[in-house]
This record gives sequence, structure tokens and C-alpha cells, in this order.
Amino acid sequence: MRFSYACAALALSAAAASAADDKSKEKPPKPCTIRSPSSGAFFDLNPIHIQAPSKDSKSEKEDSVESWHARGYDYGHNFTLNFCGPVVEKLESVVGLDGPSRKNVSAFYTVGSEIYSIGYVSRKSR
Repeated sequence: MRFSYACAALALSAAAASAADDKSKEKPPKPCTIRSPSSGAFFDLNPIHIQAPSKDSKSEKEDSVESWHARGYDYGHNFTLNFCGPVVEKLESVVGLDGPSRKNVSAFYTVGSEIYSIGYVSRKSR
């Protein structure tokens, strides 16, 4: 009887060690992907990323030259954003940001003639 308990304990400890090894071998997530912590569902946001047309190629009709727009019904302002990258609009002046930082804005809203950033591009996986 004790022998069977010892065998069970040994098997459980080997399974736990194997599971720990598997977790350490997991690949880091691809950029611009997320996994739901509650359901484990995987989402790839790359298809909704809008890239600015390259300066070398001529713009075609199907090339999008605008970022995504969201209406702020209850907020009173509309929002412009991009996923997985900066907005494609050229921002001349953003409240509180200097020149190089403006190129990293991924979401903003406008009040009158002033632009306020509400998000930046992040390359870190979390």
C-alpha cells in the first residue's frame, strides 16, 4: 500500500516538473496579439493595423490614408486611433509633446484646434 502511494507521489512530482518546463519553453506572444486572461481566447490585431502609404510608391485608391475614427457620443469629442502603430495622420502640434514624440501617438482627440494624445505605440509584450 505504501509502495502505491510512493509511486503516485513520484508520478505527480514528475508531472509537475514537466509542466514547469513546458511553461519556461513557451514562446513570447507575437507583437500586436492578445490573449484573454479569462477565456484564453487569442486575438491577432495585425489585420486592423493601418500603415501609412510609403513615400516611394504612389497612393492607390484602396490605400487608406486615415486612421480609425470613433465617435465619442457621451464624451463630446471624436477619437482618432490606430492599432499596433502610430496614427497615419501627420500631427503638427500635440499638447504637451515635442517633435519626435508626436510620431509615436497612436490615439488622439481634438478640442478646437488643439490635439491631445491619449495613447502611444508600445512594442513591449505584457
